[in-house]
Amino acid sequence: MGMWRALFLALAARAAAETVPFRVVQGGWERLPQPGGEPGVVVLQVEVAPGWHVNAPDPKDPFLIPTKVVLSLPEGWNAQPAQFPPSKPVKLPVFGETVELLEGSFWVRIPVTLSSTAPQQALEGILEAQACNNTSCLPPKRVSFKVQWGALLAPPPEAFAPASASLPSAQTGGLGTGFAGASFWLQLVLVFLGGLALNLTPCVYPIIPVTIGFFLNQTGSTKRTALLAFAYVLGMAVTYSALGVVAALTGKLFGAALQSPWVTGLIVVVVLALAASMFGLWEIRVPQSIANLSGGRQGLLGALFMGLVVGLVAAPCIGPFVLGLLAYVGQKQSVLLGFSLFFTLALGLGLPYLFLALSTRSLEKLPHSGAWMEGVRKLFGVALMALAAYFARPLLPTATGDKLVAATLVLGGLYLALIARPGREVDAVDRFMRAATLAMVVGGVLLWPRPQSNLSQRLVWEKADLPTVRDAVASGGPVIVDFYADWCLPCRELDEVTFAHPQVREKLSAFRRLKVDLTVSSRETEELRRAFDVMGVPTIAFFYRGQEVAQARLTGFEKPEAFLQRLELVLSGASSP
Repeated sequence: MGMWRALFLALAARAAAETVPFRVVQGGWERLPQPGGEPGVVVLQVEVAPGWHVNAPDPKDPFLIPTKVVLSLPEGWNAQPAQFPPSKPVKLPVFGETVELLEGSFWVRIPVTLSSTAPQQALEGILEAQACNNTSCLPPKRVSFKVQWGALLAPPPEAFAPASASLPSAQTGGLGTGFAGASFWLQLVLVFLGGLALNLTPCVYPIIPVTIGFFLNQTGSTKRTALLAFAYVLGMAVTYSALGVVAALTGKLFGAALQSPWVTGLIVVVVLALAASMFGLWEIRVPQSIANLSGGRQGLLGALFMGLVVGLVAAPCIGPFVLGLLAYVGQKQSVLLGFSLFFTLALGLGLPYLFLALSTRSLEKLPHSGAWMEGVRKLFGVALMALAAYFARPLLPTATGDKLVAATLVLGGLYLALIARPGREVDAVDRFMRAATLAMVVGGVLLWPRPQSNLSQRLVWEKADLPTVRDAVASGGPVIVDFYADWCLPCRELDEVTFAHPQVREKLSAFRRLKVDLTVSSRETEELRRAFDVMGVPTIAFFYRGQEVAQARLTGFEKPEAFLQRLELVLSGASSP
């Protein structure tokens, strides 16, 4: 019976290894392209087997294999990047971060164009993905598909609904996954409130009374002043709405660009320059020619032009928020969404102008931008420095990047509290700044990464190939072989939790410990997989007295307590049945 059981297990493992847990169910055209004109859209329905998932097209972890679709295009055809549905954020308790996953049935869109001389024919392509379940991961696999010309196919309306959209990455300027998961109308409300809040920043607030005063000097009529303010807000709306439309039309340009270390480095430099402006090292000034056209011009046209260029003055404070919104809209590639969000942002920024223009007495009640505004400027400057450190994290080792963000907050808070002390002349402002800087220091301390105490005592493993494994097994002593890959999250979980456990470390000290790297598929790795019937990773094999202890083989993650029992089985001298 033992021989038949072992044979059954071997056949089952080999059959599972040949199974691809995802497939393209159907493919067609949502809209046919017109030669030399409007682009068409290829749509694919992808199905992932129950219990399995694949990674998002832009996973947050650099070791994960992204899911991608590649079309084999005839001459004269062009394709934009594939558009995937919102991914599902799953937080890994071991690493304290989230990964983005796709599961079940989902749709993919690929916009394509063709020249006037391009042939109208069927398209072929491949879907490449890495399938994982809750315990193990398979090597990346490819499945092919074919889309016949003229075969129309309509995805369900909810397939690409913006109500459950997801963000590209943590590098998009601070917009969180909570915003991405909100409904369309809630997103508009949040952006509107964000626009209102930006009016309190030191770049925007001081120009509100100046601008309203400029309108009042042109006319004594409240109605006329309100009309000028309306033209001013309309100019703001045109500028920001145009940004949103351009971001949507350029597709994933912003999201893809933010993956480049050169672009990320440039963003860090720009944000640091904006922080420097908050500390008074330099100022953004509207060119005199533009000022003459706007501020020097009376009437509706002058107010409109002032609204068009006000974004230049406000750039140091609103730039990071706008950058994140641009990247989000760029990923969604929806012109309507881009226009709506940025138009709403302009309304939030412009509401105080309309309110004050209709109630000129309220203008006198605005607090003057004195000591309190100086405090806000420096507070905002430290916040921008922390934001620059946040953007720089992908360019640094994980622990170093996290420490940089935390240290920036702590040192910035201490600088404001002990050295600069902005607004100390006014008691109320001084109390506010003390509370804000204390919160900044406490936040930095809480964000400082705390390494697990047992990681410093992590076991040493040998990197092994097929001859090394066979020699170790032939020696007769207890051997553990960990078949792993960098893109395998359960493998990393084993390292961080199970292998780092003190009792597990003590037990494994009696074993010869070998790690076989299956990250990159090659002839050697396939030979290893076949030699040891490895279906996926992680796979942990145990050998004693020259034979594998088949009952002890582990596929997937296991907690330390259960793993200790497995080690006891091996050391008890059990052999293959």
